[in-house]
Amino acid sequence: MTLTSHINDATRPLIFLGSNNIMYKLAGICEDHGITIAGIIDSDYYGNCDQLCDIPVIDSESFVNDAEKLEHYRNNYNFFCATNWIPEQSPVAIRNRHKRNRLIDLIESNDLRCISLVDRDARMLKHTEIGRGVFLDAHVMVEVKSKIDDYVSIYYNTLIGHDNVIGKNCVFQRQCILTGNNTVEPDVFFGVAVKALKPGAVFKRNSFIHEGIYIRRGTTENEVVSMNSINKSRIVYQYVD
Repeated sequence: MTLTSHINDATRPLIFLGSNNIMYKLAGICEDHGITIAGIIDSDYYGNCDQLCDIPVIDSESFVNDAEKLEHYRNNYNFFCATNWIPEQSPVAIRNRHKRNRLIDLIESNDLRCISLVDRDARMLKHTEIGRGVFLDAHVMVEVKSKIDDYVSIYYNTLIGHDNVIGKNCVFQRQCILTGNNTVEPDVFFGVAVKALKPGAVFKRNSFIHEGIYIRRGTTENEVVSMNSINKSRIVYQYVD
């Protein structure tokens, strides 16, 4: 990870890989920072519609199989993976997660230049590190010495405390709080308004904390922390200590 050169990089036009329901928000960040949007590459929509959220759909993901086209995109455009994910088990959620993983692999295996998009009202304090493909929404605060790996999404009004290490492809939904000195392994999902209040906790890979939980410990791998006993395999909490 480098510190700033890839954040809101406007030196090349931007192509979105995939899409989601916040495309207007992503487009607004680009407009604020003078980033020209070239279009969306998405096999689900290419050939079926001309545009999504006023952004043209310009190609399918099969462009990587055309050596000349791949070289053109690689040399002339920046990329951002716009397909998001949630850890639910509905067919659509499962498909979107597989699609996001496939698009991230497409970026990495073809050496595409991926940038991060940071809202102008987000704030990163000194000595923070932000990876590539990261999205920071409005009023996100990342405190000193925190490290955020690639493809992390942090939504509106979330606080990331000091000295945290956040792994690849994690999600912090709106109004979360993560106190200091925590380790968040890859693919962890914090639901809306989760408050992780114990410093020094470890949140293990693929764990999922449901919305509204106040938690004063870390998680185990693949754990679902929930207030709803939908599945008997889940441990149900109101306040987790």
